Amino acid sequence: MNGSRRRSTASPFGAGRIVFWRGGSLWIGHAARETENHAHHAIQITLALAGGMLRFRQPGQAWASYGAAIVAAHASHAFDARDTLVALVFVEPESLEGRALRERYPDGIASLDGGLLAEQADWLAASYARHDGDEALASCAQAVTTGLSSMHHSSPKPLDKRIARAIDLLRERLADAVQMSEIADAVHLSSERFRHLFLQETGIRFRPYVLWLRLEVALARYEAGSSLTEASHAGGFADSAHFSRTFKRMFGVTAIGVQRA
Repeated sequence: MNGSRRRSTASPFGAGRIVFWRGGSLWIGHAARETENHAHHAIQITLALAGGMLRFRQPGQAWASYGAAIVAAHASHAFDARDTLVALVFVEPESLEGRALRERYPDGIASLDGGLLAEQADWLAASYARHDGDEALASCAQAVTTGLSSMHHSSPKPLDKRIARAIDLLRERLADAVQMSEIADAVHLSSERFRHLFLQETGIRFRPYVLWLRLEVALARYEAGSSLTEASHAGGFADSAHFSRTFKRMFGVTAIGVQRA
């Protein structure tokens, strides 16, 4: 993220890089403080790089420490990775790998065997230290997802083709006001059947999913150097305040507090 536009009095959450690809993203760097409680649509694979430790807390519970952990989609949690290099690999639950992970880790926060992902974690840390390009970082992060999902003993059921097509249409039309009835009609389903099937296949209702996609677009633009206002409009938010509120609710920190290293 472009530090020249970030002269805010708000205390920064941390510094690092964010890289996106279809079906996921990587957030890697150092955090300066813990997040507030939050929940998001993505499955979150979290690795403490270079031998560090992480802490997670679920509502009503005490902090617990991990070397590596996975957070289920929509699981409320707070996160603390101060004093360590950390990688957060976000996986869309409706992707093929996400569906495998969702079956194996359906709820809450689970500890992962860091030894099984040690090679991929080392690749990530080395790529980040070399200041590799986004494509190289994404490749390292996707190796984490592939490695973990391949431990699933059975192949997950593919996403329903009608819902897969609906998601493609949504991504194409995010610049406009998106109506569920139009998307349902485009994939030859009634609105009621589409509503039920969409929730069943993705684990999220239609309108919150559209908001999640808009947040992804806005954040990618913000990471690329756009102002908060420009990024908000690119994602289809009414204004930067709406984008900022949504970001904090889903990630537990302010967007302006995430800085590029």
